[in-house]
Amino acid sequence: MVFKTVFCVICLLGSSWSATAQTLAPFKLFEAIRFSDGPDLQAFGFEHLAIADPHYLGSDVPHAGQVRRALALPRSNRHLVIDIESWPLEGPDQASSIAKYQKTLDAFRKADPSVKLGLYAVLPIRDHWRATGHEGAVALDDWKQQNTTIASSLVPHVDALFPSLYTFYGDKDAWVAYAQSNIKEARRISQGKPIYCFLWPQFHKTLAFLPGDLWYTQLDICRRLADGIVIWGTIGGSSPFRPARWDEKAEWWQATLRFLQEQGKIR
Repeated sequence: MVFKTVFCVICLLGSSWSATAQTLAPFKLFEAIRFSDGPDLQAFGFEHLAIADPHYLGSDVPHAGQVRRALALPRSNRHLVIDIESWPLEGPDQASSIAKYQKTLDAFRKADPSVKLGLYAVLPIRDHWRATGHEGAVALDDWKQQNTTIASSLVPHVDALFPSLYTFYGDKDAWVAYAQSNIKEARRISQGKPIYCFLWPQFHKTLAFLPGDLWYTQLDICRRLADGIVIWGTIGGSSPFRPARWDEKAEWWQATLRFLQEQGKIR
């Protein structure tokens, strides 16, 4: 049985929160996560999100059979995220990549008009240093202009935005600045569509699991600023197809339980 999320978005109006959730809809909890012997997160109020990547779609615009295969992926809702990271959205191939995304989204929409589509880490382009201003005003403006160009072509084709906020560094304050900037940018280009942030409880490079305080901060920032989260993972080693072993006592999971308790999801 799928449990619906029941807690509401809390909008903070303080000056430090420049982007806030702008919908009265319940904060959404999605999961796209596998552990060896892990629990069913749907029992904690998460909905399972289908993600169609090149394993299902290939490296070019998918044909009808590939689209049907992706639409048959297990999911507990109408949402489906397309994750193709080999089509560059900056540089000379930008226009070609945008056209591929448009054709792909249109193919899914034609095959199933009821599906709710999104693109992983495309709207906006995930960025750390330019987004937080560390590379200067010119670089920041360039990032925003790239996002404006992409959004004008792709946002009309999606139902929600799925920015990626994965963790590259262990500095909590730096992660908060990076998340605020990327969520604010997603809100700017969203045309009023919801923002669901991808989070991963492992460091991007080392695959070590995040400490509890950093993970809780990530959950809380997204609750305050976005409309939902997607918890993605896991990777148990060098192969992305081998899930990590489940650890009930892991700091990140204990922080998740605390977060869910505070929202009235569990007792």
